[in-house]
Amino acid sequence: MVLLKSMKNLINLIILLSVLVSFTFPQKTVAVLDFDVNNVSKSDVRALSDRLREELFRTKKYRVLERGLMEEIMKEQKFQLSGCVSTECIVEVGQLTGVQKMVGGSVSKVGNVYSVSSRIVDVETGEISNMSSYDHIGDMGGLLTQGMRIVAIELATGRKSQSILPQGYGAGTLYIT
Repeated sequence: MVLLKSMKNLINLIILLSVLVSFTFPQKTVAVLDFDVNNVSKSDVRALSDRLREELFRTKKYRVLERGLMEEIMKEQKFQLSGCVSTECIVEVGQLTGVQKMVGGSVSKVGNVYSVSSRIVDVETGEISNMSSYDHIGDMGGLLTQGMRIVAIELATGRKSQSILPQGYGAGTLYIT
């Protein structure tokens, strides 16, 4: 009987602590703008932005606003998202959508190198919380499947992760006699 009562007390304590932790450390809501493009198709950048949303969600640090919902809110407010790359514009979109954080940035291609530059902005203060720059040598598929995961982790944690280099990168010649 005493054991049963102490088990109930322990369960109640665990539930209480879980509730307190969820109020103390709530997830922030984040929205991701489509990246600005430079020598990359808009459809490819849209796919990269969608993948970044998914990867940010997987970090479990943020609740992520769906693209469709953000576009619907912007349409109702008669606000154009195209060309919104400045911090001021990003903050304004964040305020209209009711999120705490916004992600913006750009994707460029020079030769066979894709470069993603992104930042996460605190909507309340307008300050950049974290930044990520990621360069990918190869095709768009590798950037989509590997690069956007790394960008999301860097934005969520603020730590630079190890880049995944293509096979043969930095290869040299070895002579054995």
